[in-house]
Amino acid sequence: MEPRVSVIVAAYRPGDGFDRVIDSLDAQTLPQDEFELIVVDDGSPDDTVERLRRVAATHPNMRVETIENSGWPSRPRNVGTALARAPYVLYMDHDDSLYPDALRRLVEYAAETHADVVSAKESQTRSVWWGTMPFRHGNVANAIPSGDIHQLMPMIPHKLYRKAFLEEHGIRFPEGKRQLWEDIFFNVEAWRHARVVSLLADTPVYLWHLTEANNSSTYGPGGMEFWNRLDVLYDFIDRTLDGEAFARARQDEFLHQWRGRALKRFAKLAGTAPEERTLRTLPRAQKVQERYVPRELEPLLGVIARPHSELTRIGRIDLLGELWRLDQTVAGRFTASGVRWNEGVLEADVVARWVQANGKPLRVLQRDGRLYRDLPEHIAAALPEDAYDVTDTLDTFILRVGAHSRADHLTWDARVEGAVTTWEQVEPGVVTPVSRGRLRLDPATTAGGRPLTPGVWELSGIVHWSDTARSQGIRVRVKPMPALPGGVVATAYTNKVGTLAIDLNGKARSVIAEGGVRGGRVPGGVRGFVLPLPRVQAWQDARIPVGVRFAPKEGPSTVVAGVLVADGAGARLEAGGEVSPGRYRLAFLPPDGVDRITRWSARVTRGGALVLHDTHLRPRRATLAWLRFQGGRGYRYLRRRLGR
Repeated sequence: MEPRVSVIVAAYRPGDGFDRVIDSLDAQTLPQDEFELIVVDDGSPDDTVERLRRVAATHPNMRVETIENSGWPSRPRNVGTALARAPYVLYMDHDDSLYPDALRRLVEYAAETHADVVSAKESQTRSVWWGTMPFRHGNVANAIPSGDIHQLMPMIPHKLYRKAFLEEHGIRFPEGKRQLWEDIFFNVEAWRHARVVSLLADTPVYLWHLTEANNSSTYGPGGMEFWNRLDVLYDFIDRTLDGEAFARARQDEFLHQWRGRALKRFAKLAGTAPEERTLRTLPRAQKVQERYVPRELEPLLGVIARPHSELTRIGRIDLLGELWRLDQTVAGRFTASGVRWNEGVLEADVVARWVQANGKPLRVLQRDGRLYRDLPEHIAAALPEDAYDVTDTLDTFILRVGAHSRADHLTWDARVEGAVTTWEQVEPGVVTPVSRGRLRLDPATTAGGRPLTPGVWELSGIVHWSDTARSQGIRVRVKPMPALPGGVVATAYTNKVGTLAIDLNGKARSVIAEGGVRGGRVPGGVRGFVLPLPRVQAWQDARIPVGVRFAPKEGPSTVVAGVLVADGAGARLEAGGEVSPGRYRLAFLPPDGVDRITRWSARVTRGGALVLHDTHLRPRRATLAWLRFQGGRGYRYLRRRLGR
């Protein structure tokens, strides 16, 4: 049968990173005979081709092609596109991976929306929030009517494209050595010609494994090559997005490339490199600015980029470097209060503040009915007042909270209700922005309308302000809060770094161990016992199979079957089985859970009695509890001496 999608990989000395590509494709839910893998090696000088052919020998849907070295992934991708047999193509880098349901969901969604391009949810190994902004409101069947080209962000090539669409309009990656930003050229042209660009937010698709070898770090604004290439890119955008129909997209791209690609890097250069190096490239930066970012567009740049741009325009790179260093010290601080479970939903009141390096609030000055960034006097004196006027920026604040999994690098936006930002008084004449909102995280629906997968999910906040954003874990101090939302085990708790997290499989926190178990002798004995769990919250009847593992100091463990029950009588553990007399550490094993020894110890007597002990008790209480655990006259003697 003909494949439904062709996965195209440009390879050049991928090393062990290519194993990630193969492993992730082997794990796809789309059957292997419904997609093909085309790997085009760009003249690797090592044994890459031999390794690729060995892999292809065990993968009937894999094809390996070789070409002379072209110096960039563009030509291998173009060659692979020409060879593709499927109606859709997806481009992968040679050391990244796909999430398991990526291909199946992509081709079905593309067919459903009749898409020319599908831009899908992508994650990055070094960033919690990277690439999430366009997907925060869910799927979009067609972004073209909005006219917002930023819906196609991030403009990486890891998207699904209809092959006939690419061929019809001659859309190809620019070929040649060191063709930086080839994906921008490709996607700008795709936007120009597409009738349907769909956004797929409900399914994770691509994971970018960011390494020093694949982040284009050899390019920078300190050399002429950077500015020469930027000239080519701007000229391409100008020609491709011509006409009134693309006026907004053209302007947005001009501003984005200046703000995010040129100015951001040039300001960093001014703040970190010797002044003479920055001075050498200043005329090139000013040339781009004069041609594509005239003064009338400056107000659209944002609260950070605009003063940077003004200082570049007047050639004050000394002040630009100083301001860049100052801006790097501004951070976000997120706190939560009132953390609680409510009908299976985790709720909290979240506050986001902007703080300076000294931990004090970011200062915004009130003057003559206007609000201004509190800049050093000599920097403010070099700028027009409107370059650091933030009076009308209140509606640009966006407060978001995400559940992030370190295991698979996914971040899902949680629901934040009633988010509002206000200017709060710090002292007379000084205010600071503070954002507030009500977090309502439902483990059953947060993952794009589906349940969060088992594991630990850390809660992170991000607040956007105009052209900048700050993020951080949400600080909180709460005791573990076990619950059974939707019939699954979940514990909200403060993790080791002091931020809010949810454990959905007992990896870090056990619902049973944290459920209010009482130490001492357990009625019924080990063959049939009931442990009330008064701290576990439940809102519907549930019966969840669990295991209780009795782990001795030496020798094999014994696991007895049990059921975690929730009903009108509350939550409890019902379990029992044959366990040899002795002393044990306990682990509680929910479905899909983690076998992790908890803080609870147990003693089983020869008569089958079961006695529990909490090893986390304070020293004096622990001494008494341990003596009770041991039994005998020693406990009664010590109790009399201590007046207990």
